[in-house]
Amino acid sequence: MEEFIQIKNKKFVLQSVRAEHPDHTTYIATWSGRIYCLRTYKTDYDKALADYKELKHAGINMAKICFHDDEQHVIVFDYFPEEDCLTVLSKGPLTEPYFDALFSLYRFARFSKVALDWEPQNFMLRGSQMFYLPTKWERLTDENKFENKGLRTWFLGKEGRALLARKGFDISNLPNLEDAAVNKAMALMAVKYW
Repeated sequence: MEEFIQIKNKKFVLQSVRAEHPDHTTYIATWSGRIYCLRTYKTDYDKALADYKELKHAGINMAKICFHDDEQHVIVFDYFPEEDCLTVLSKGPLTEPYFDALFSLYRFARFSKVALDWEPQNFMLRGSQMFYLPTKWERLTDENKFENKGLRTWFLGKEGRALLARKGFDISNLPNLEDAAVNKAMALMAVKYW
């Protein structure tokens, strides 16, 4: 028997669980022959909607909200078939288009004083644009800037490899960058993108 969630007159058939978090679960679902990401919220539904509006206002690329149900605490987003950046990193070092798009997005975040969850599993490259997958954010401070909190996880140094291992990826065949190589790459990016 197929599982589904009814939102008004739309019956979304749940295909698989994409991610489970303490406050919400994300499913891949279909309705009317189209694929969607459907999130059911246990807590913070209203905050997720408010955060989405704030991030959109700040110019952060995100999946569009297609439908939402205030009674059931469900938000339905456009589905993107591309892999998140952590999955891409699990196959080898990220290429320049990833960093070009990422720093372009970061410029909007800095200008709007928005700090995102900077780890690569929260981002996806779609064409030449970087998209932010969650809706969580906080006010930008010196401590939570991208270069201070998250940039190191985008490389195959100890932080990136630890994140990959923690998320269940096999890192045995991946290169292992020394801290000096990660520092050099970060310094070169600082020159190029700032």
